[in-house]
Amino acid sequence: MASRRRQSSQHIDRPVQFYKFIALTFLTLTIILLGVIVFMSTKQAYITVTTKPSPVDISTIVTFGDNDVAKKIKHVVVKESFPYTKHFQPTGSKKTEGLATGFVTLHNTSGVKQPLVATTRLLTREGVLFRLKKGVTVPARDTVERVEVYADQEGGASDIGPSNFSIPGLRENRQKEVYASSEESMSGGFRTVGIVSDDDIEQARETIRALAEKQAKESFAKEYPELEGLYSVVSLTTSGNVPEGKEVDGFTLEANVEVVGVFYNKDDMRSWAGLQLAKKALDDGEVVRPNDQTDPIVVFDSYDEKTNNATVSVFYDGTVTLSPEHMDLDKTMFFGKTRDEVRRYVISLDHVHNVDVRFQPAWMQHVPHVHDNIQIVVKEIE
Repeated sequence: MASRRRQSSQHIDRPVQFYKFIALTFLTLTIILLGVIVFMSTKQAYITVTTKPSPVDISTIVTFGDNDVAKKIKHVVVKESFPYTKHFQPTGSKKTEGLATGFVTLHNTSGVKQPLVATTRLLTREGVLFRLKKGVTVPARDTVERVEVYADQEGGASDIGPSNFSIPGLRENRQKEVYASSEESMSGGFRTVGIVSDDDIEQARETIRALAEKQAKESFAKEYPELEGLYSVVSLTTSGNVPEGKEVDGFTLEANVEVVGVFYNKDDMRSWAGLQLAKKALDDGEVVRPNDQTDPIVVFDSYDEKTNNATVSVFYDGTVTLSPEHMDLDKTMFFGKTRDEVRRYVISLDHVHNVDVRFQPAWMQHVPHVHDNIQIVVKEIE
């Protein structure tokens, strides 16, 4: 009986030991698997890409008056004529002697009128002689103002200031009753003359051109205050007899100036130019940023009188850089790569200035094959 119980106990102990072995094996495998999962989840790769933007710009021609352009940029083209008549002085001038002229007041303190003929002499105390240009009668006890006189001799000696004049042609006692005086200086003994040259005429044209543009700006700006304006003289015609090559005191230029005004909405132009600039991106992997510090530079180019269309040149600049969404920065591109392989690969991309690669733990040699364990940061150089 005792032998039979001992055999039965041994038979029961063997299955228990077997099940214990299986349980311990499963527990061990579970711990190992959990360790692998924890280890894999702690493996991290941090890749920081520093980009350096490159300059980019557009330079294009826009036709104002075109229907397609009108849908994108609000604009107006106008033309107006401005007539001008202006007197100019030659630049190449010289001084020459002439007859001084001026005006005097004739006085008669007697009770008898005094007729004076043309060329009657008027003499200053200093001996400077003038003559009446026209005959005149001075009423008794009266004066005659603004009587024109001229010097007897050419030269600067006759350019005198306000003076008193006697009339030598009258009797001595009569000279005390009839005499002359001046309140203004005589001038013309020395006069400046010049020879009208091609440069003088061209300079006069440019002066009138500038005056017309200024007047056009003031006139047009009142009509379109909400729009940016460009102005250009498209026609300048002159008339009149300009004494080219002759000695003159001055010359008068008559001109008719046609000015074209081109007006556009600044915000529309900026938006349109920004879209044109964006087309400079080679693909979706590049980002183009317009220069937000300045507006597009718009310059008048030409005008078509038949169609009333005006063309302008537009320049706008900005920068282009690497997009964080670039396909070459997809995380799968880095699976299994070493630090050096990552650096060489990223540096080969356009617009990249520098790349920093950091592994965690530090003893890792390769980028993990798990998306969530790779962190890619793209920033611009400061």
